[in-house]
Amino acid sequence: MATSGDLAKALSELLNEPFSTVDLYGRHLRAAGLLHIKGHGRGAAEMTARDAAVWLIALAIDHERGGDFAKEVKRVLDLPMHDQLNPNGYADDLTYLSAKTAGHGLALFIGDMLVPRIKERLERDDDLVTANFDADGVFVSLSIFDRPPDEVAALLYQRGERKRRDVERLTVIHGRVLLEIARLLDLKPPA
Repeated sequence: MATSGDLAKALSELLNEPFSTVDLYGRHLRAAGLLHIKGHGRGAAEMTARDAAVWLIALAIDHERGGDFAKEVKRVLDLPMHDQLNPNGYADDLTYLSAKTAGHGLALFIGDMLVPRIKERLERDDDLVTANFDADGVFVSLSIFDRPPDEVAALLYQRGERKRRDVERLTVIHGRVLLEIARLLDLKPPA
């Protein structure tokens, strides 16, 4: 069982973020009801893939100074699926393709890292998986690319058509990080 403290420590290490920042975001997320809450220490709530997805999104997007932190995170969690790519049924066994919102998709995507063919590649340090977050929270994309080129699965979550911007900043989280989170949470591979 991984508590919020365990997850905070792991996120700090995996993302190379100061623990104080990760912990502060966790406090804001708990206060807003976006993370599971139950007791402290040994009686603390068991963290889920959904909790990890919420925390990752909070850490990946920029927050307006003095803005509504929880509202910003919730807006990105609720981004609807905009586009899907899965030629030749490459990812038919992956659960994340069924998600209609970015938060649900990311939670399922974390669990999909335990599918044997994906997990084995990630353990060999192949960079075939990315979760991409626009710094402004405009879109989230979850992608698995493999060779040959027609083996690809990607979901894009956003509201409506994106306006072209001259500069976009992305936070890219690689599959190895997601795999470590799945292991920490003791998730089971999708059936």
